[in-house]
Amino acid sequence: MKKIFIIIVLMNYTLGIAQYSVSEISKDGYLKDFDIAIDIIQKQHPNPYRFNDQETFKKKVDSLRKEIEKKPTFINFYANIPNKILGDGHVTFIPDSNYQESFLNSFSLFPIATYIHNGNVFVNGENKYNIEIGSQLLEINNYSVNYILDKGGKKADGNIKVENINFSLIASLRCSNDTGLYTIKYKTLKGEQKVAKLSGITYSKFYYEDNHSILPMDLISTAYGVYGYRVNSDTYYLSIKSFNYDESTFYERLSKYFQEIRSIKSKNLIIDIRDNDGGSLSNIPLLYSFITKHPQINTSYKYGTKVIDILYQDYLIDLQTNRYFSDKDIIDQNNFMRQRFEKDDKADYYFGNARLDDTYIKNYPRDNLFFDGKVVLIINNGTFSAAAYFASLFSREKRGDLVGKETGSCSNFTTAAWFINYKLPNTKSILSIPRSEIFFNENATMASDCRGVFPTHTIETKYFIKALTEKKDPELEYSLSLLK
Repeated sequence: MKKIFIIIVLMNYTLGIAQYSVSEISKDGYLKDFDIAIDIIQKQHPNPYRFNDQETFKKKVDSLRKEIEKKPTFINFYANIPNKILGDGHVTFIPDSNYQESFLNSFSLFPIATYIHNGNVFVNGENKYNIEIGSQLLEINNYSVNYILDKGGKKADGNIKVENINFSLIASLRCSNDTGLYTIKYKTLKGEQKVAKLSGITYSKFYYEDNHSILPMDLISTAYGVYGYRVNSDTYYLSIKSFNYDESTFYERLSKYFQEIRSIKSKNLIIDIRDNDGGSLSNIPLLYSFITKHPQINTSYKYGTKVIDILYQDYLIDLQTNRYFSDKDIIDQNNFMRQRFEKDDKADYYFGNARLDDTYIKNYPRDNLFFDGKVVLIINNGTFSAAAYFASLFSREKRGDLVGKETGSCSNFTTAAWFINYKLPNTKSILSIPRSEIFFNENATMASDCRGVFPTHTIETKYFIKALTEKKDPELEYSLSLLK
């Protein structure tokens, strides 16, 4: 099932049984929740001022708050949540499922599936208006595509620019009107500019269209998590959509596929970690142990945070039980962190101690089923968190070509590890905060910016359009061409 990425994170958490309507949320409610969220972030985030100093952060926060004050609506609240300026893709605002459903059913959505590539938006599916697949959208209801893209949310670290957002949904949220119509200007495959009027569709129909678009094509891996098959006589394709498995299960899945790779004597391997949003760090060297050229892998990472205690105690909630934290829960959380972090006398930082070091193997042995042929790694903006760590390791070891787009997480650090969650009182949103930064080496960087892992090969727009119109996966096709 294809993921929908928007300025709000579409996740189905049912927190409580009450039925809500967004009309119940007042201007004061939106502003109060915004202020609470800012207070939580400043007190609980492991390093809230990494990408903005405190003064700059305050100015940007004031600007976001004024936007909500001017237009206190459900969509504008989520369009101006503070993770836009925090630079931490792990901080998420999860809307209450009842409010979310009420809102999405209240208007007509953009009726054509789209895909973003190299800053351009293309038609990504069949449609009743006979607008060709691969046609480039230019305007929707007099809003330029660039304006709409700028208003879209992103899941990324630092200032990394990402394209893995659902443009059709963003366009629905930004360009809808009372008529339910969408007037578009677009460019055909022959370069002609045309105008068309489209009728909006319901959210259920939109969901259907989104899941029947051409790209992404690797839906079976999304369903299975890990999936592999023989592409041709020389090449095997292995897609991994998550590292969020216990080590035993992950090893069992990998062993199955690498045994098959050895049995059929594949010469080439394509590993696809596009839209892999991470998981357990211990699974990174585990996967790499199947492709390393060396008898062992040297891996290291380091945990760090500026705050180990829970300083903001109101509204803390256990997502599994929908139960608010008790005093004992908070004490247990504090003890957990205090036992695993120690203050660095030379920096305003707590770093993980030996109890955390025991959770991973620094010198990881190569697996008996290792593959020593050619390897290509496919990445994109949705390659996030622990998955970006794998891409970083692959690049550092010069194991093969990387195809696609820059990862959404920094190449040398990210946040994650453990999370605490707050249920904001008025919008019922869940604010999820990571408790630690993780550095992908022994040196804890204090850099005020970061970049992701870059591919060695990107897909030119002309090549992309050709693959899209032929209903082929552009990155996979390009990877296969490198292995000929």
